[in-house]
Amino acid sequence: MSFTTIDLKKILWSVSLCFLSGSIYAQTEVSGSLAESSGKPVEFATVALYKSADSTLVKGTVSDSLGRFVFQRVALGQYYVEASFVGYRSQRSQRFTLSIQQPRQQLPMLTLVPTEQSLQTLTVTAKKPLVEQRIDRTVMNIENSILSEGNTALEVLEKAPGVTVDDDGNITLKGKQGATIMINGKLTYLSQKELATLLRGTSSSSLAKVEIITNPSAKYDAAGNSGIINIQLKKNELVGFNGNVYVNAARSRKNRYGAGVNLNYRSARLNVFGSYDHAYRGEKELLSYTRRFRDPGETSPGRISYQHTVTDEPLYTNNFKAGIDYFLNQNNTLGLVIKGNVGTYHNHGNTSNLLQTITNQTLSDARSTNTDDSRWSNISYNLNYTHRFGKEGQEFSADLDYSSNAFQSNQLLDTRYLNEAGEFTSRRSTRRGDIPSSTYVYVGKADYTHPLGQKAKLETGWKSSYVTVDNEVKYDTLAGTRWVKDLSASNHFKYQETIHAGYLNFNREFGKFSLQAGLRGEYTHTVGQQITSDSTVIRKYFQLFPSVFLSQTFSEKHRLQFSYSRRIERPDYEDLNPFRFFRDPFLYYEGNPFLKPQLTHSLEIGHTFKNFLTTTINYSYTSDVINWMMGQIDSTNTTFQGPQNLKSLINYGISFSASQNPTSWWTTNNFFNVFRNEYKGDQKGGDLNNSITSFTFNSQNSFQLGNGTSMEVSGVYNSKSVYGVFRTRAYYVISAGVQKQVLNKQGTVKLMANDLFQGRRRVQTARYENLDLNTNIRFDSRVITLSFSYRFGNQNLKMGSSRKSGADDVQNRVKGQ
Repeated sequence: MSFTTIDLKKILWSVSLCFLSGSIYAQTEVSGSLAESSGKPVEFATVALYKSADSTLVKGTVSDSLGRFVFQRVALGQYYVEASFVGYRSQRSQRFTLSIQQPRQQLPMLTLVPTEQSLQTLTVTAKKPLVEQRIDRTVMNIENSILSEGNTALEVLEKAPGVTVDDDGNITLKGKQGATIMINGKLTYLSQKELATLLRGTSSSSLAKVEIITNPSAKYDAAGNSGIINIQLKKNELVGFNGNVYVNAARSRKNRYGAGVNLNYRSARLNVFGSYDHAYRGEKELLSYTRRFRDPGETSPGRISYQHTVTDEPLYTNNFKAGIDYFLNQNNTLGLVIKGNVGTYHNHGNTSNLLQTITNQTLSDARSTNTDDSRWSNISYNLNYTHRFGKEGQEFSADLDYSSNAFQSNQLLDTRYLNEAGEFTSRRSTRRGDIPSSTYVYVGKADYTHPLGQKAKLETGWKSSYVTVDNEVKYDTLAGTRWVKDLSASNHFKYQETIHAGYLNFNREFGKFSLQAGLRGEYTHTVGQQITSDSTVIRKYFQLFPSVFLSQTFSEKHRLQFSYSRRIERPDYEDLNPFRFFRDPFLYYEGNPFLKPQLTHSLEIGHTFKNFLTTTINYSYTSDVINWMMGQIDSTNTTFQGPQNLKSLINYGISFSASQNPTSWWTTNNFFNVFRNEYKGDQKGGDLNNSITSFTFNSQNSFQLGNGTSMEVSGVYNSKSVYGVFRTRAYYVISAGVQKQVLNKQGTVKLMANDLFQGRRRVQTARYENLDLNTNIRFDSRVITLSFSYRFGNQNLKMGSSRKSGADDVQNRVKGQ
């Protein structure tokens, strides 16, 4: 027999064995069942398959409603099975062997015995603290917070460490404007105004936690010069059927109420979830503006305007979400999520505007009623897929997202003038506005994680987004009894934005030293078209965004961290729209189609002591910083506000974050930040130089009072600060709440009071060139809320993780009311 013949036979024999092994592998099966000592099946218990040799986890599953479990397509070898369930001792089977002769194993029934430790004790032990300080972020767990009850998502953000929110919804992080807001890890692509409306319309009852990431890695979108604030919504992932309902009632200067339901069903192959929240928020605010005007050639004011406004702002919101996760097998999951936010917002303002000479002689006395009736509809769809490879940590995920956002604002501004006797004269001006806006967002993204041994991994991914915005502003003025188009104030603006992004991120541990380095590239193409004036602004640019994170653990007491990142903040779509919005005949806002994106370099050095005290030193430099500037037209006694690029903003400071348990019943989380902001350069030619050293202090305290009763007290203090040309006076907010568990700890009653002493006011001054302005805004922030929530169904076993889609990153820049 020739050598070639022998070799051929070996090959054929090897191929035959491969096919035989593959056939046997496809037919292998391990099955069994679980029961209590009484014989009652144990459903939805965790069952794991391990290798006998080294106890390596091979597969995991969940028992069905009859307590049965099955593992299929298991490689030949020796194994054992272990079953566990909350409140029961874990049970392990005898070792068994899968072989060619015996490819199937029916295991004897495993009996689970209850533990001596009660479920109540387990639940208390597993309770998350209100504030967690992690290596790369600060996490505020909203889900169980008393003080979040009855609030909106925007009001909850005000309680987060280092976060401040002004009356327009602008969010500042550690003294820097430009924080990017994500929802479930995704941009919203809403403008600042629309995002503020969306957050005001989102009940805190639908929030799980808030993550503050001051220096994100290359895996995240490069948007946000001061970092990312990620709002995680609740997603019930308990096995079986379960849910919760809640209702609350509140009183500020107006009444408020809310109610909602959250349902979930999860089996071994399917997870179905849905929620609905409805809320009404009454609000009354008091605003005062004092403006001083000069005659040509004069350095001292010749006229003073005293403006006072009282608003009535009812807000109705409806939030809903529905989704399904289908577990194709152990390694593949397919999901679909639909969510929406629909609501109406009415801003009815009554304004008096008294214009006098410096010697108190009345020049005009105007009375304005301004009605802005707004409604919006935000609907988004997400299709997602996840594949987990056989190698632990190796994963591929993909998302397709589509969202439509429709905003409609109808305005009516009516101004009448009084004579010296306080009687209305024939002089009158009336303006109405029809302002529709629509935004459509299309996003596709894919991410892949590849482990490199036990201590390293490589992450890479791609994301493409396409956004179209259509804003039209139609103003009419009343001439006698006839409406006439106001062409000077009307405008039609269309905007298109395409962003393609790719990233590469590397992680490696070297003993007690860890390194993460990443690079993200983003190509941006924008087209802003003013239909009315037939003008177009096109921008195309490619930017690289590197990031580096270093960490060294010296001992159990000391850990040192360093991070650097380069980030970008693109203009909001509404900021680019040059239309005018009138608060009254003497104050209006307008956009700027020539805004450029701002770029930021950020550095942070952090030290952690005993895992409870974190000290961080930060520095950032932002060029072409986008800022809402204010100006005056002295000849017409008019003030206007709009965004423009300043030359630079330098921000640096030091912060301290500490979490302690002074006693077994008291947990306190404290955040203290000292920082300096330096605004320089007006690109319109002005000599702007506005800087100040400021500090903020945030304290969250939880008290366990026994018998299912707990209490929370929080305090926030913000010292004097600057923003562009504005200087803001210090303010404080103190809140307190108490909760009691009832109905066998399935129900919770909460009573909370927000801003007990009405310390939250916005008092500002602006002195720049001819601008001379004082503002005083008294928010409707003192709110007393009573709420009740009830949990039902299985509350024992939690599985899986929440799903993030690709469009939440873009959605943040689509603006609203």
